[in-house]
Parts: sequence; C-alpha cells; structure tokens
Amino acid sequence: MCGVRRTIVLPLLLVSALGLTACGPAAPNLDSLGKTIVCLGDSITAGVGAQPGPPYPDLLAARLGTPVINAGVSGDTAEDGLARVDAALAENPWLVIVELGGNDILRRVPPERTEAALRSILQRLIAARTVPVLVELEVPFAGRYAEIYERLGEEFKVPVVEDALHDILTDPALKSDQIHPNAQGYEQLAEAVADEVAPLIKAHRRPR
Repeated sequence: MCGVRRTIVLPLLLVSALGLTACGPAAPNLDSLGKTIVCLGDSITAGVGAQPGPPYPDLLAARLGTPVINAGVSGDTAEDGLARVDAALAENPWLVIVELGGNDILRRVPPERTEAALRSILQRLIAARTVPVLVELEVPFAGRYAEIYERLGEEFKVPVVEDALHDILTDPALKSDQIHPNAQGYEQLAEAVADEVAPLIKAHRRPR
C-alpha cells in the first residue's frame, strides 16, 4: 500500500506544482482598476524613423485590439521619463510599458543614475497600482547599461521585453538610422511587446 500511495501522491504533487506555474503570468498589480495602457518612452516610443508607418504603440494597439496611449518624447533620458510619471498616471493606466535608456547611453549619463531613475519609475508605478513592463536596451554599445533591465526585472518581479531592440538595432535592414528602427523594425518591436503584454491582458481581464 505504501508503494501505491507514493505512485499516486507524487503525480498529484507534480500536477499541483504545474498548476501553480500555469495559472498566469507573474507581475504585480494584475488586479489593477486602471483602464488604459500607456507607453512611456523616448524617440523610439514616439516613433522617430517609422514614417511612412505608424509608431510602435499604434502597431501594438492594433495587435492587442485595445487603445494604447503614446507617451513617447524624443530625447528623453530615464530621469526625464521619471519627471513625466505623474502625467502618465493621469491617463488612469493599469499597465505602463517603459522604454527608456537609449539617450542615457548617447549622453553618457552614469549608469548608476539611469538605474536609479528607472528604479524610481518602477516604484512609482507599482505604488500607483499599475503593472509595469520594461523594454530591455541591450545593444553592442550599451555596456553596463545592458545589465540594468534584467536586474530591475528580477528585483521588482516585473516583465521585461528581452532582445527585441538588440535584434532590431543590430540589423541594418530594420533601422532608419544608427539609433532608430524603420517601419519594419517597429513592426518587429510591436510584435515582441505584444507577446509579453497579451498574457497580462488575459490575466487582468480574469474575473476578480
């Protein structure tokens, strides 16, 4: 009988463990009462180089089947983005996609300052009961900046869109210039972000 119990109990434990991991994506504030999705970012979010196509937040909205607010400002550093968090929160978001850091690299802002600003953005968004999503900036010239996104993702348990900008900005066929995607590159970015966000939408819509 003991042997029978072991062969029955072990599968039940495995099923239970699998059930825990399959219950949905891990992210804070999936019970958020917010109503909108906001993209907070720099010129890549604003859509520089996308012409004649739309910026990636518009492409993302089409993929997700829901409106997405474009809060991208060309030239913004992470600290500039932090200064605009209140404006983003005024849109009543339940989810905010943060794409910042490229201008920090170009202006040689110390990585410690960039990380501190991104950390503050995440803290503010989480405290405001929203779901933050980070877009990783890992490109050949990123150096120590590339380490920031994975570290913050693990620290705050927030989703990170990995590799998308690396794959785009290292492929000349997907760039309009040295630092911006072209229309095809923005399509690829929107697809990568949608893949990360779609499960969050499903979890957010789950009856509470």
